[in-house]
Amino acid sequence: MKILVISSNLIGDTILSTGVIKYFSNKYPEAKFTFVIGPSAKSIFKNFKSMETIITVSKRKYNMHWLDIISNCYGKKWDIIIDFRSSLLSYFLKHKKKFIFKKKSTLNHIQQLSDYFGFDCSDLFIETNKEEEEIATKDLSNNFKYFVIFPGGNWQPKIWSIKKYNLLLIKILSQNINIKFILVGSTLEEKLYFNEITKNIDGNKIINLFGASLTQTAAYMKKSKLFIGNDSGLSHMASATKLKSIVLFGPTNDEIYGPFMKDSHVIRTNESYDYFKSINIDKTISYMDSISVEKIYNILQKNNYCE
Repeated sequence: MKILVISSNLIGDTILSTGVIKYFSNKYPEAKFTFVIGPSAKSIFKNFKSMETIITVSKRKYNMHWLDIISNCYGKKWDIIIDFRSSLLSYFLKHKKKFIFKKKSTLNHIQQLSDYFGFDCSDLFIETNKEEEEIATKDLSNNFKYFVIFPGGNWQPKIWSIKKYNLLLIKILSQNINIKFILVGSTLEEKLYFNEITKNIDGNKIINLFGASLTQTAAYMKKSKLFIGNDSGLSHMASATKLKSIVLFGPTNDEIYGPFMKDSHVIRTNESYDYFKSINIDKTISYMDSISVEKIYNILQKNNYCE
């Protein structure tokens, strides 16, 4: 059996679709999957045991990238096509059955998927390999609890102040000596944020995972206690690795992209998402200032995350 999956170019949306992939993989264990996916998200499936081919597609002018997709998929007979981009591609390809998912502007993304496919799509996953797991195991100690911190993001308006991240980490350490922080994100985010977020913090309390692959990052998440970070693909990765999370939202929609996992938390700015929809967003500044260090720390205490 051959299953073609037309994935999102976005890391977050791709991770959120993995519950669907798991369902079909479990239902058809002999199936081989081909993924059409953007370059930033393709590594999510590099360890997926049922993966046969990854077709990497970069956007081109005038939607010419769709010609590349068709040329790579045409002439094959697909048993199932799963299209998360609500494209017309399945109409050009031979197939027995197709699913074309179209996102809505309301309702949590996982619930949307579950409603459309007719089964529970919340069991997200990211497969890690033995080497990645051994690296994480060797690096982490049972004597500490690890908080994964993601201070970055692909859109400046939704990024919480790096100075406040630094103050939060200092406050946590002042009351809890058995916690260490795993800093995650890209190499660019390391250049932007590492020095500021670690200011006045003992280097032994920091594990610098900036620049690590998505699957290596996932291996560390699987052994951690909590994720704290901005709305992002990495916040969804926390859910996929069954890591409880505190996710910060401002001018993005927490109703759709808030963590679906039990015992995870959304912290919004004082302003609602509807407010942000009503104004012109300046893409060069952050709109997250109304979230305080104390608000996050209170959730840590209330839920005993530091114990």
